[in-house]
Amino acid sequence: MCISGPPRPVHKLRSERHNLKSLSAASTARPVRRYYLPQPRTERQAPHAVEQIDKIVAVAVSAYAGDIAEQVLTGGNPALADLLWRGIVRAGALSGSIYVAAPAGDTDPHAIRAFAVWFPPGQLRYSTPEQRALGFTDLIDQFDPKFRTWFFDEFSAELRALKTRVFGPEMERGAMYANLIATDPAYQHRGLASALIRHVLAEAAQTGTIVALSTQGEKNAVFYRRLGFVEQGRLDKETPWGLFAGIVFIHESSLPMREKEIVA
Repeated sequence: MCISGPPRPVHKLRSERHNLKSLSAASTARPVRRYYLPQPRTERQAPHAVEQIDKIVAVAVSAYAGDIAEQVLTGGNPALADLLWRGIVRAGALSGSIYVAAPAGDTDPHAIRAFAVWFPPGQLRYSTPEQRALGFTDLIDQFDPKFRTWFFDEFSAELRALKTRVFGPEMERGAMYANLIATDPAYQHRGLASALIRHVLAEAAQTGTIVALSTQGEKNAVFYRRLGFVEQGRLDKETPWGLFAGIVFIHESSLPMREKEIVA
């Protein structure tokens, strides 16, 4: 999912280390600093980690306010938006990678204006009890029972069927998969989301990893097509809040690798 925009160096937030470290890595544009965060499941979480996650969640809440994705994933209850996005971000910090960016010249050196949560091959969002305990379980506990049934038995089931058709029975586990991308509305159309995605594409090219994502709506789909993503399947689902057009993409650079997997 993406709500998108010359950016400042991209930061990568991960969870394998308990000390904050930075290093430089090659990028298509500028050097990239990667930040390693403590695992969010630890009670003695460092203050900087909490602050950064709060900033990321604030961007998501602002970017997706009123969006069909927020409505469908919260049962139309905007009061659950913080919990929804926080659960995804914390799960990403535990099992995946979080990249953040801000424009060059931003007056706040610690600002986070855009971010992307990616899960690497072998990982799947909410596939473990540890991930679900970081917010998802609390979220679904607050769902209206009737909505919960619709969400799992109908909506989620149809999404899983779509991903199975595109990726096979392991769904997106074989790819570097973007679960959440967002840009602060005040900083959209400045190339921030594009920079985040291009950085991941450059990393994936070094390891021969398939890069994939899904989004909702044609407006976002146009953005991804411009970055070289190719539609592989879609779900047009009528919901109580309108049409949810879920579209799955694989980047054009990954298609040869995808063809080899299908042949094998």
